[in-house]
Order: sequence, then C-alpha cells, then structure tokens
Amino acid sequence: MHTVQTVCGPIPLMQLGHCQMHEHLFVLDTPAAKINPALRIDNVEKSSLEAGDFFTAGGRSLVDAQPGGAGRDAAVLARISQERGVHIVTVTGYHRPMFYSPDSFFFEQDGGALYDRFLMELFEGVVDNGVRLSIRAGAVKAALGQEGPVGRDRTLLRAAARAASDGNVPLILHTESGAGAVEALNLCEQTGLDPRSVLICHVDRQALDYSPHEEIAKTGAFLEYDTIGRFRYHDDEEEIRLILHMLERGYRDRLLLSLDTTAARLRRYGGEIGLNYLLDTFLPLLRKRGVPQSDIEEITHANPIRAFAGPV
Repeated sequence: MHTVQTVCGPIPLMQLGHCQMHEHLFVLDTPAAKINPALRIDNVEKSSLEAGDFFTAGGRSLVDAQPGGAGRDAAVLARISQERGVHIVTVTGYHRPMFYSPDSFFFEQDGGALYDRFLMELFEGVVDNGVRLSIRAGAVKAALGQEGPVGRDRTLLRAAARAASDGNVPLILHTESGAGAVEALNLCEQTGLDPRSVLICHVDRQALDYSPHEEIAKTGAFLEYDTIGRFRYHDDEEEIRLILHMLERGYRDRLLLSLDTTAARLRRYGGEIGLNYLLDTFLPLLRKRGVPQSDIEEITHANPIRAFAGPV
C-alpha cells in the first residue's frame, strides 16, 4: 500500500482525511520576518492550539510548506502532531531568497549538491538548526519569482523537480499568481517529473481572468487554491466564482484547497481567520452555492490522495 511520509512516520494514504496541502503552522525567525513579522510563527503552544482547533473542526492532515534553512523545525512539527493528532508532512526544497541568510546553502550550492540535499531529506532525514533528525520530508517545495524559471530559479527548480521525481513525492510550487507556471511545468517534465505530480500554488491570487487557471489545469497539474480568506487580494465570493467555473469546466480532480497561513491569519496568534476557517466557514459557503458534498470531499479528501499517490 502506498504511504505518505509524515513527521511521525509513514501513514496509509487513506488516513489523510481532510487535507490542506499548503499551510505554515510553525516557522522560526528568518530574514523575511524582518520585512514582514507575520512570517514568524514560532510559539509552540499557540501553534499546537491552532492544530487542535483544526482537528476539532474535522481537519486530519496538512503539509507545512516551510523548507529547511528557511525557518523549518521538523522536531516541533512532530511534537505538535503527537499532541494534537494531526498528520503533518514537512517539506524539503527551497523558498524565495528573502527567507535565507547570506551564507545559506541556498546561495552557495550548485544544482547537483542541491539535488543530493533534497533527496537526502526525503530518504534519510532532515537537517534543522544544524542537527540531523530521523524525521523525513514527504514532499518537495520550490518557489518561482515573477519572471518564472530563469537564471538561478531555473537551477533550483531543476534540482527540486529531479528530487521529487526520484523520491516519488509531489512538488509544491510557489508562484506569483501563476506567473511562469506552464514554463515551469515544461521544465519539470524535462527532468522526468510528471506534471500530475506538481501543485501550482497561489494562482488564485488572481481570480478574475480564468484563462491562466484553465491553461495550467490542461497540463494535468494541480491548482492549489490558497487565497481563501486572504482579503487583501479579494473576497471569498470571488474565490467561489473561480471554483464554480473550474468545476463547470470539468477540473474537479485538479483542485486543492488551503489557506497558506501566516501569524496574521492564525487565530491563536491574534490573526483574522484561523486554520479551521476552510472547514468552518468557506466549505459551508460552497455548499450554499450548490457545490455538492461529493465534490467537496473529492477536492479535500480524494485529490490530496491523488497528489501523494502520483500519476497512475
């Protein structure tokens, strides 16, 4: 039986339950937090309580999308998982440059060394705060800027895509409202990674022009919608109209939902919505707009299983 690697060990795919594939539950201080303090989420008790709220609402698993060297602490995630019963997947890979100190591996290592590092964290254990742990990553994170997969971003993405392909895990790809996503998917495919194993994130920050969403969905990649409750981009009604459009176009099996949380969005940190917002507020809105429960369960239960299982 295919399994998912969590911070507390492998679990059967069917145990994922309601799964949010792109969250940030605990993040140490990084250079990025000097620019935006909401990117620091480092109170263990508050993060644990937030995970408890998520579990009480019906959440059973999540991916913490903060990679090594960029504020990840897999040992804390394992502690929270044990305390609250939420299955947590940690990631290897990389984020945007703003998260890294000037002497980080992110700036120094070539593509081959990066690939080796990512693969090691998938198969042997992650390295956090200079300490090798037995905790293994269960997915690979990558991140593009507005220009797409060019320059250093191209090297980084190739290394991450190769590791995801050889590790048989999904690649979670940060984009700037989907910019460069199709080009990135072509590059991933050249490395051997099937587009159906790639989650394109943040495309829904732009929710009025549906054509980029359809273009990405046609490749077979997942659209991981995570701008729900992010009101500085748009309201939930705009998000719902986008989801309804994609369902009408037959892309139910390509959609995933998350919140991409920060401290400013986590209730236990004084934020505005909480990790349970999707379950307690947004999904009921979808039901009121006529989305059947079977579609909601397909998106929140079956599609995460598809993402981790890989193409069949």
